[in-house]
Amino acid sequence: MLLSELLTKLTCGDLEGEELDEAVATITAAPSAPRDEWIDSDAQAYAVAILSHLGGYMASSDKLDELHEQIQDMFDEFPDFPYELLKDSDNSALPYFEWLDTELAQRAVEEGGYELIQIDGNGTDEMDALVVYRRDTDDIIQAAALMGVTIDRPLTYYRGIEAMVGKRPG
Repeated sequence: MLLSELLTKLTCGDLEGEELDEAVATITAAPSAPRDEWIDSDAQAYAVAILSHLGGYMASSDKLDELHEQIQDMFDEFPDFPYELLKDSDNSALPYFEWLDTELAQRAVEEGGYELIQIDGNGTDEMDALVVYRRDTDDIIQAAALMGVTIDRPLTYYRGIEAMVGKRPG
């Protein structure tokens, strides 16, 4: 998949024309461009460049309720953060991401629904998340991996954490 196709899928078709061409040129040049000292690989340079160009399409926070508010702002109507759902969750984020996945799947049904993905590589504790068409998620993850950029499904990640926590010896 071409970088332009990846960026188009990451923005649900919103990034186009000169803006898309500029993003492709900048991201392609990222490994050879001057970079901050904390960026220690070409893959991280790609990730940082992608994050900087997609900032307007992204929700980014280290707090779930703040991340949710940004996701909520992406839609005309979207439910408020489900505080009650998390009240008895032992500080687990999994119930939230399961709830969010169900909510996103019910939107853009003709496109297969939406899904939340996370781009790794910003060098902070913040989650940088994008809402993409569910049908494109596997292609996005594979295309990003070819650049060394890690994109995950938070729901899958937190299910894995819960499975590991559940298997700890008591």
